[in-house]
Amino acid sequence: MSNERQIIDDYLERVGRHLTGPARDRAKAEVGEHLSDAAEAGELTEALSRLGAPHEAAATFAELRSAPPAPMDARLTAVVIDNLPLAGVTIALLVQGIVGTVERSGFALAFPPFVYAKIGDGCVAIGPPPQCGAYDDAGLLYSLGVPLALLWSIAGLGLLEAWTGTTPGKRLMKLCVVTEAGLRIHPVAGVVRRLSLLLGPLAWLDWLPVVWGDRRRVLDRLTEVKVVSVREAK
Repeated sequence: MSNERQIIDDYLERVGRHLTGPARDRAKAEVGEHLSDAAEAGELTEALSRLGAPHEAAATFAELRSAPPAPMDARLTAVVIDNLPLAGVTIALLVQGIVGTVERSGFALAFPPFVYAKIGDGCVAIGPPPQCGAYDDAGLLYSLGVPLALLWSIAGLGLLEAWTGTTPGKRLMKLCVVTEAGLRIHPVAGVVRRLSLLLGPLAWLDWLPVVWGDRRRVLDRLTEVKVVSVREAK
């Protein structure tokens, strides 16, 4: 029986990896009880076969599978909250640029901020002109502040979504990120769906589908994930 208990525990753990929120605990409890009863009846192998692979079993408990996409106003509010470090750096760059204007130079107003790197006498940039040289006078604020803020906004938030299904902003707005099947997203998808921030102000092109009423971003569809309202889940 100890070997069967280990098999059940391993299976439940793998089922739980595909779910997030209350559905994870509910699935582990119900499936665990079912498998325990099957083990006592000597039918554990048959029960596991009927349930299928862990992700298939998890899909039957994915209560967010049928939830509609989250309201766009809630999503935008969550974006602002989640990206406060990046917004703070952008505002600081703007203020420093305005001060510099009084002295001698211009300033760039863009959120997300322009991203570029100086290589020798040249410049490698992502996004629209005039990003090269836009923050030359910003020093550590740009060379350190922007990369750290982007690291949080892309990798930090992306991994949080993969591990917990949500972020600080989404948790406050009662939102959750799941696959189209209602399961937990892969860490790669969590990071990739945020890479548009590297485009600087062109990152807003990722939200272009909103113009024609689609509540999913371009990268949401490419990574096959959706943001849903937990309050609307059945």
